[in-house]
Amino acid sequence: MSIVKRNQCKTRAAIIGVDMANGPDQSVSVIVKHGKVEVIQPSRSERIMDEFDFFKAAMDSDLTQLKKFSHMEDKLAYKAQAIENHQYLDYLRRYQAQGTNHQNMVLAWVVIWLVDLGHWQTAFEFVPLLVAQNQRLPGRFSTQDWPTFLIDQLYDEGAKHLSQGRDAVERSQVINLFIQFIQLRGTHKWPLSELIGGKLYAMTAKLEQVVFNFGNAYTYGVKATALNDKAGVKKMVREIATVIGKETEI
Repeated sequence: MSIVKRNQCKTRAAIIGVDMANGPDQSVSVIVKHGKVEVIQPSRSERIMDEFDFFKAAMDSDLTQLKKFSHMEDKLAYKAQAIENHQYLDYLRRYQAQGTNHQNMVLAWVVIWLVDLGHWQTAFEFVPLLVAQNQRLPGRFSTQDWPTFLIDQLYDEGAKHLSQGRDAVERSQVINLFIQFIQLRGTHKWPLSELIGGKLYAMTAKLEQVVFNFGNAYTYGVKATALNDKAGVKKMVREIATVIGKETEI
C-alpha cells in the first residue's frame, strides 16, 4: 500500500463520530406528549449544518494528513484521492443547488485543490458562488479576493506553457482557460485592480501571439496596456499592429 493510501485510510479512521460510509447522522429525536410518541424532525437549517459539520470534519482531517507529506507529488495524489473518496464535489453541488449560504471552508479548500490539480473547468463551476457569497480564502493566503487568487494561478499556468513554446501552448489548450475566465469575469462583472487586470490580459495576449492568433493577441494586448501601462506588452502590440496593418498609439 502506498504512503498516500495509508494516510488516506488513517484520515477516514480519524474522523471521530463521522461514518464516511453512511454519511451524516440521519437520526431523529422523539418526545412523549400526552402519552404519545412524537418524532421531532430536524429543521432544514439543522440538516444543512449537520452535513457541513460532517464534511468539515473530513476536511480538517485531510488538512492534518497533508502536513505529513514533504513531496508535492504525494500531496497532489492525496488531494485527488480525498476529493473522490470523500465525495466532496457531490456535497458542494448539493450546497450550491440548495441555495445555501454560509462561510464554507470545505468549498474554499476543494476549489483550491482543484486548481492545484489542474482541474480548472471544475473549479470554474464554483467561482461565481465563491464570489457571490464572499467566501473567505484560508488565512494562509495573502489575498481574500477569489478573482485575484485565480488570475495569479492562471498566470503561472500560462507562463509555464509559454516557456515551453508554441506546441506546448497548443497541446495544453491553456488559452481556452484564459478566455473562459475572461468571459466569467465579464458576465459577473467582478472588479479587478489595474495590476491584476493587466496581468490577466497580458498573459492572454502572449499566449495568443505565440500561436499566431495575431488579431486576438492585439486585442488583449491593448486591453492589458489600457488597464496597466506597465503590463509589459507594448512592444509586442506595436509589432503585431505592423504585421496586421493596424494603427496604434501604444
